[in-house]
Amino acid sequence: MEVEIFIIYRIYTKLKKINLFSSGFLILYESMGLKKITGKASFQVVRFLLFLTRVFPLSWSFVICSFMVFVGSRLKWKRKRIALDNLNIVFPGKTPRERNSMLRESLRNMLKNYCEFAYVISGKYNEERILKMVSASGLEQLDYLKARKQGALLYSGHFGNFPLMIIWLAIKGYPIATVYKEASNFPGEFFGNIFRKYNVTPLKYKSDAALTISIIRALKEDKIVFISNDQSHPKGIYINFFNKYVPSPPGPALLAKRTGVPVIPAYITRDKENNNHITILPEIPLQPEEDNEKFLQLNTQIQIDWIAEILIKNPTEWLWLHNRWKRAKSNPILDQVSSVEY
Repeated sequence: MEVEIFIIYRIYTKLKKINLFSSGFLILYESMGLKKITGKASFQVVRFLLFLTRVFPLSWSFVICSFMVFVGSRLKWKRKRIALDNLNIVFPGKTPRERNSMLRESLRNMLKNYCEFAYVISGKYNEERILKMVSASGLEQLDYLKARKQGALLYSGHFGNFPLMIIWLAIKGYPIATVYKEASNFPGEFFGNIFRKYNVTPLKYKSDAALTISIIRALKEDKIVFISNDQSHPKGIYINFFNKYVPSPPGPALLAKRTGVPVIPAYITRDKENNNHITILPEIPLQPEEDNEKFLQLNTQIQIDWIAEILIKNPTEWLWLHNRWKRAKSNPILDQVSSVEY
């Protein structure tokens, strides 16, 4: 969530220099220091967007999003470079022009997702309106779990408007819990309270150990726990992700093994008419392996391979701004051997 807020800030501050936006928004930033962008400024941006939901219809917000991307994509900023580097790793056969086009569409979708979520959490849209924003396929996978009162891991990545997916499923009556991290300097349980409002059980990240206990407790209470597992993790195990070895959290594979719950893959996408669609697929079965380290390596790789498959099919739905390959190694085994002193 903070990445999206940061990008909105960067685009607006660039636009400020060429005097394209009203003084009201600019005064908002003139009154803040620039050193706490992801803190107090982040929350002020959220408040500002929530205010806009009471003034403009969602369709107008989408127009603003497109304009912001039109201008912002032509400026130089750090996260843009990271995103284009990421696109080059995944799509080396594409031309720079094609990769820039994919990035622009991805940014448009990201900002639209953010605006949609603002309309939801502001109370502008009631539950009936929220349900009309999304369609879904594969719900029988969750119906089966609900009927059996069985917990599960709802495995996904940063695709589309995944916070909307979490809330939509909860409104539909599924016992959803979600792992999340509260944004810095936001008041209290800001996002946690939003999830509770829609009967989503929030599992706030404080530490790896505390989160593991919270997830296991939720699974024992027959919750369907949403986990996004496509970002870099310093304590992850190295797996192959588009021909580069990157550290990935083995948590989903380990939790599934310990608790015996299924890993159900799911993701949400947006069509050209701005309709959101949730796709829920059959379980990703765990592959047996006696050695625990090999088990985690094998099954984490299988799960990340699914992320890669969905990414290739829906490249403009993924969060390219995250520096996924910042800890990449060409071959972790060879790198480890080469670092040994003789």
